Amino acid sequence: MLAFLKKRKKNSGKELRSLLGKFELPSFNVTVMKVLSLLRDPDSSMKEIAEQVQIDPGMHVKALRTVNAAAFGLASKVSSIQHAASLLGRSRLESIVLSIAVKDALPEIQSPYLDERRFWETASERACLAGALAGCLHPSTKAESFISALLQDMAIPVIMHANRERYTVVLDQWFAERELMLDEIEKKALGYDHATIGALMAEEWDLPEHVGRAIRGHHDENGDGDTEAAVKLVSHLRYIDEDKVATLRDKCVTDYKMDAHRLDELIQKAFEDADQFRV
Repeated sequence: MLAFLKKRKKNSGKELRSLLGKFELPSFNVTVMKVLSLLRDPDSSMKEIAEQVQIDPGMHVKALRTVNAAAFGLASKVSSIQHAASLLGRSRLESIVLSIAVKDALPEIQSPYLDERRFWETASERACLAGALAGCLHPSTKAESFISALLQDMAIPVIMHANRERYTVVLDQWFAERELMLDEIEKKALGYDHATIGALMAEEWDLPEHVGRAIRGHHDENGDGDTEAAVKLVSHLRYIDEDKVATLRDKCVTDYKMDAHRLDELIQKAFEDADQFRV
């Protein structure tokens, strides 16, 4: 049975409310829910799925843009969702639809510290770079690494919206003390971090289980391997420190014995791809 058809007992909503107070995650729109229903129905056809995606022009354009991102490694550009679905399969197309739905559902970022445009630009850079690194480190997970890296910080706008005053203090410290990791500051100030909240959000929204695991462990350097190496590596990219690319590069060379010249080319190409790709 396909993984996304397995039933899971969820306590995520209750846990989120206990951590974030009265904040409730928004629901996905009707079109998204219909597309997901078709994707999870083994009797539905690719034609039916494609027709439903096309009802929402915005989703259609964003889905094709995502499919054609270099991280997915398709030999040629695709111009139709039906073609994309046949090449990628239902599970990967589901991840793409969900990533678009998540971005659209999240509250707007309203902070003097984080610019929303730059927040999502960085997410795109991480996604493209994670896909590229996965191609070297664990090629079978290129698409999965792309989606997980894209969404790894999706809890930040939610925490900011639910607990603005205390989270502003967290961000103030993060910007003032550049060497500290955001998750470490969050745990001390709030008792939880954005990786924990993000994993609960992924479960509540029924995102693929591998995405939730990757989000939960993307800052865990000593984890048990549930999170792909590429996803952990790109977590070093931050909104406020461009030199964090150097940290990522050093870890790739030192820990994974990647060729430095080839790595520089890969990083440059991934950032160029991110300029073309915006969720």
